[in-house]
Amino acid sequence: MKQYLDYFNISYLRGKVHFYLHSALFSRFIRFAVVGFSGVFVDLGAFYCFHSSLCLALTPSAMLSTEIAIINNFLWNDLWTFGDVSFEQKNSQKLQRFVKFNLICLIGLIFNSLIVNLLFYQFQVNEYIAKLVAIACVTLWNFWLNLKMNWQLTKTEVDVVVDI
Repeated sequence: MKQYLDYFNISYLRGKVHFYLHSALFSRFIRFAVVGFSGVFVDLGAFYCFHSSLCLALTPSAMLSTEIAIINNFLWNDLWTFGDVSFEQKNSQKLQRFVKFNLICLIGLIFNSLIVNLLFYQFQVNEYIAKLVAIACVTLWNFWLNLKMNWQLTKTEVDVVVDI
């Protein structure tokens, strides 16, 4: 009988760890999405300023506005979404995280610009709708890669989770 109780306790603990890991990941994704949502407004506002007010061409406007949103999103993700992880890392690593974040988002920026141009020039979609579609397509890419490469768990955090 004790053997069965031990099995159920282990299964229970594994279930709790599984739930914790998935809920923590989901919570991070929600925070990442909230930051990204604020970045949408930053991106669209800057896009409007560059494209409509300053009369820059579509592609440079899209690229500059996206870079401004990337800077905004890095700061908020480093402080809030992944604040616990970035707090554990040395402060000198902030520049490294920013460079990695920017490189990851650079690929997203390229995808973003390609999608905007494809939708606008090939399918005659309104440039703001095209920009929103591009932002949505790149969000999952950015979250997954940043989670894996930029704000990953340290070996100690992984050991603690595995030991449970």
